Amino acid sequence: MKSGRSSKKPVVLAASMAAFVAILTGCGQTTPDTDQTAGSDESTSRTVQHAFGETTVPSDPQRVAILDGDRTLEAAVALGVDPIAAVKPPLTGDYSPAVLDELDTEPTDIGTTDAAVNIEALLATEPDLIIMRTTVEDSRAVYEQLQSIAPTVVVEYTDAGWKDTLHQVADFLNESDLADSLISDYDAEVARVRETLDTDGVTLTVARVRTDSVRYMTQNGSFPYSVLADLGYRAPAQQDPGSAEVSTVDVSPELIDVLAADRLILLTDAGTDDAASALQQNPLFAGLGTEVTVLPSKDYLFGSVLTAHRLIDTLSEQ
Repeated sequence: MKSGRSSKKPVVLAASMAAFVAILTGCGQTTPDTDQTAGSDESTSRTVQHAFGETTVPSDPQRVAILDGDRTLEAAVALGVDPIAAVKPPLTGDYSPAVLDELDTEPTDIGTTDAAVNIEALLATEPDLIIMRTTVEDSRAVYEQLQSIAPTVVVEYTDAGWKDTLHQVADFLNESDLADSLISDYDAEVARVRETLDTDGVTLTVARVRTDSVRYMTQNGSFPYSVLADLGYRAPAQQDPGSAEVSTVDVSPELIDVLAADRLILLTDAGTDDAASALQQNPLFAGLGTEVTVLPSKDYLFGSVLTAHRLIDTLSEQ
């Protein structure tokens, strides 16, 4: 799918409905006829359940817009979709290499946060399906407004729950069998690699270096550790195991020893070379005696099955 980029500034989705309708009218759009949609041929539309209820969607959507440039986007791309429009990932600034390698054409850039998008740019792409997630600010209001553009579905999302996200997106796209196949292939790869990696009893820390902080990714709440745990690694006992609500924990400079583990993966943000160097030169960090692997955070911090395979491949090569 070919799509152009817009240089217009984002318009906040939570703006008043009157302003929103004015934009729709100016672009020649009309609210979908719900009676007509409900009576459409079952071969061209279907009703799906999602986090905010149920929506009638195309059976074979061709112009998918996604209000999440990280996890949800990757799930759709893994399922064979080239989204027509998407939000750029706000934390890393660009789509992951795993996603870029699979795209025929980059989506039209509709903003950098999923709660504030360029409405005119989104309208211009004429989506036939919009996918958002529950973690959007004012997500209910955003959902109600987006339905005036195209059928909209909502992913119940957590950082570590990428397999569930993949299955949800697959249901929206009518590709559940493909999702099952992707997970089966992933499980087979995990089983194969576990036989070659010595992970029994091995502790591993995943730490992220930002310009102003250091934090570790929790075992039960973060995307990277959802893959590492499948491979048999465990976080050290002194770290918060995390949860769906706790995916990272900040580490103060005087408590660097909380990172101590047999292995340590250091994820570095763009522009944090000095911060990463300072951390590694910190006597407390140097005293950990830990095997350190440095990786770019944009490649591994968030994702779905494509990035999961890349992380496995990277660890296999260490």
